[in-house]
Amino acid sequence: MKVYRINITDIAKQDIRDIGKYIVNEFIEPIAALNKINEILDAIDTLEQMPDRIALVKDKRLASQGIRPLYVKNHTIFFRIVDSLNVVDVIRVLYSHRDWATIL
Repeated sequence: MKVYRINITDIAKQDIRDIGKYIVNEFIEPIAALNKINEILDAIDTLEQMPDRIALVKDKRLASQGIRPLYVKNHTIFFRIVDSLNVVDVIRVLYSHRDWATIL
């Protein structure tokens, strides 16, 4: 089975940090923040194998760029596959109810 290398972009890393900070600042729940970050990172790790099991986003412009969504409860991990390099690029991690089509 083909194994992909995961590349988390700097902006996606910042998104993950911001999610944790938001949970700590708004809810005073550092353990919940850590759990959420770990949940997101664990989901990203699953992309090492068969990332193409996840369909392209429904937005035509973003789908033409190969962007796929991986849902983790209230958050969405947006990524694209670079088959020629065996790489999965995680490009953003956003709150699912945001207008992500305009952000990406």
